[in-house]
Amino acid sequence: MKISAKAIIPTKGSRFAAGHDIYALKDGMVPAKGQTMVETGIAIGLREGTYGRLAARSGMASKMGIAVGGGVIDADYTGEVKVILRNHGKADCVFKAGDRIAQLIIEKVANADAMEVDKLEITGRGKMGFGSSDMNRKRSITAKEEEVKICFLHADTRENEFLSAADIGYHPRLIKEKEMLSSAHVNAALTRTMNDSFLDKIRVAGKEHEKWQDRGRELIRLRESGKKMPDEWIEKDGLLYYKNRLYIPEDEALQTEIAQGCHDSLVAGHF
Repeated sequence: MKISAKAIIPTKGSRFAAGHDIYALKDGMVPAKGQTMVETGIAIGLREGTYGRLAARSGMASKMGIAVGGGVIDADYTGEVKVILRNHGKADCVFKAGDRIAQLIIEKVANADAMEVDKLEITGRGKMGFGSSDMNRKRSITAKEEEVKICFLHADTRENEFLSAADIGYHPRLIKEKEMLSSAHVNAALTRTMNDSFLDKIRVAGKEHEKWQDRGRELIRLRESGKKMPDEWIEKDGLLYYKNRLYIPEDEALQTEIAQGCHDSLVAGHF
């Protein structure tokens, strides 16, 4: 929406342009080796799960050394959009009201809560930081990429759904929720049919799965210390639940037993 009558609504330069051009509301100047906050006279409304990224225009960047600072617009921000222009060039950059000064790109974002842990997973890179990936250009491990299979299991096997990575972002079910079956997620409908002996198998397998144990200990620690529990995780009766679905340890015997419950479908053998 326009906050000022003289503002110009963002436009696209071409049909397939990634960003919308943002226009200056007033005349201004970015001093050499300095920066300026530029008013636009507009406010925007973004959908949940997205954010706006302000980026430099290629022409201004290549010809005058103009870059955009800051640049993150949260979905719940409804104030005026202002652009920080930084001049890395040797000459002042003068612009007029109505000039295109930046571009606005709408991107998806994963809204996740931070969770305190006692330790991090061990990785090949570890604490090596800036420039460390340039030290060894030769890859020590190569892997063959395989198509991702996404399965939704139901108590009635005739209602099972089988999707692929190509459906992500397009299929209504995957847009609505991101609860995808993998080696660690079992549909709640299937969980209701499990008996106590099978649940005991999960507890036993969990004692052999380091990640499963670490997650359980962390949830118990947070609960006993009175700290805020993560919204999507629950520890109950020695079992872990994620998004109301039983969290299964990485155990081949358990995965096989679950797959046998859908022996007449494509899910068997695809964990």
